Amino acid sequence: MALNLLIKPAYLLVIDAKIQDALGPEVWGQFFPLLSLSVLLNILLDAGLANHMTRVVAADSATLHQEHRQGWRTRLLLVPVYLAVLMGVGWVLGYRNIALLWLFWIGGNQALLSAVLYVRAGLQGGGAHEADAWVSVADRALLLVAMGALLWQSDTFAIEWLLTGTTAALSVALGWGWWKLEKLKSGIPKPSTSHLPSAVFTHLKESWPYALLFLLMMTYHRVDAIMLERLAPGGAVQAGWYAMGYRLFEAANMLGFLFATLLLPYFTRMLQSNEDVRPLASAISQVLWVGGFSVAWVAFVFPRDFLDWFYADHLDAASPILPWLMLSFAIFAQGYVFSTLLTARGDLKLLNVLAAIGAVLNIGLNGWWISSSNGLDAAWGCAVISAGTQFLVVGLQTGFAIAAHPGKIWRQILRTAALHSFAAGAICAAFWRWADGSMEAVAACLLLCIAVGALPGITNYQTARELLTDKMNTFADS
Repeated sequence: MALNLLIKPAYLLVIDAKIQDALGPEVWGQFFPLLSLSVLLNILLDAGLANHMTRVVAADSATLHQEHRQGWRTRLLLVPVYLAVLMGVGWVLGYRNIALLWLFWIGGNQALLSAVLYVRAGLQGGGAHEADAWVSVADRALLLVAMGALLWQSDTFAIEWLLTGTTAALSVALGWGWWKLEKLKSGIPKPSTSHLPSAVFTHLKESWPYALLFLLMMTYHRVDAIMLERLAPGGAVQAGWYAMGYRLFEAANMLGFLFATLLLPYFTRMLQSNEDVRPLASAISQVLWVGGFSVAWVAFVFPRDFLDWFYADHLDAASPILPWLMLSFAIFAQGYVFSTLLTARGDLKLLNVLAAIGAVLNIGLNGWWISSSNGLDAAWGCAVISAGTQFLVVGLQTGFAIAAHPGKIWRQILRTAALHSFAAGAICAAFWRWADGSMEAVAACLLLCIAVGALPGITNYQTARELLTDKMNTFADS
């Protein structure tokens, strides 16, 4: 967790932000939708294989050998399919010339990233969390150094530098992760070959629900930038403003995603052994509430000052967008707990239905807003719609998860929500009234909002830490 929270946000908020500043919102606004499109179609690369392997290996580590080998055979067939579909969709959307070259290069990097994530899925399922942590930050650490050096030495920047560096960094991370996974496999006895999947299509059949879930969730995460760039007046600039706030959303979202990758094998093994998952789910939900809504509160009160930490230009245009994207993060962080619990239970059909509702609602409302707005506030409206979609989908996920595991313990989350919201609101109001809005003041406000969550009766961080430590030690022993 420390490695991820140190390296990845540092790269996104320092190096990536400086790259966007160097390129300007229009150039980045042309690049960012291409990246979003590649991520949206990324599911054709993975087809849910990574989540499937994590869940299966967490339940029985002996399956790592067969899942890993069969999964790679499947992935080799998926890469050309992904690239063909990606380029075809790009052509239909009207991308030409240099945009198509960028799109193909981005797609190749997505293939490398997907391979790294598949290796990490095996490490996560096998309980090798330390190895997974180092592999997870390897590419960003290398990019942090390389891109930082280029920015320091040159007054200009080119997208091709970023694409080349990403290819090299992901290749190194993949090689390192493969070596770590082979070491892990060497300590696990091989099962009988009679249990091997019979064919590639069997593997795809088992993993496709995860693939569909990822696609639907990415639709209402990534489609905003594509629709802005293609449909809104001055779309590239609008997408660039949106990307300024989305980068902070993405950096913050790493915390929630990190908890999800930790919780999936935990919940799976606990359910397999009929353990009570409610204390762990409740404790992590409270921790994420404090972190997520602290960021959201500060973003609503000091949006321009918040952006001023990371960007030099276009702050007034991007500042109305930021608060709603940070609210989306705070809500979605709760979804990481309860959707992961539903995933561990095998309720993929339910999750897919909820995600489909969110995707259709998001696309429909975005299309209506962009077509009816004056063009200047198109990005702001998309951010508001994103927050509303998150609230609906995550609320339904939470309700179904609690209904499956009822109990009074869930009231602790409501208590945390009420007490922390009151305290954080009071802190932000005080800083807004008496502080000068400097970088130091905004940082102090954010830290106080987070720290107040540790007060007695609000959130018990110690409970979450003890539960995670206990489960990690249990996995290591097994």
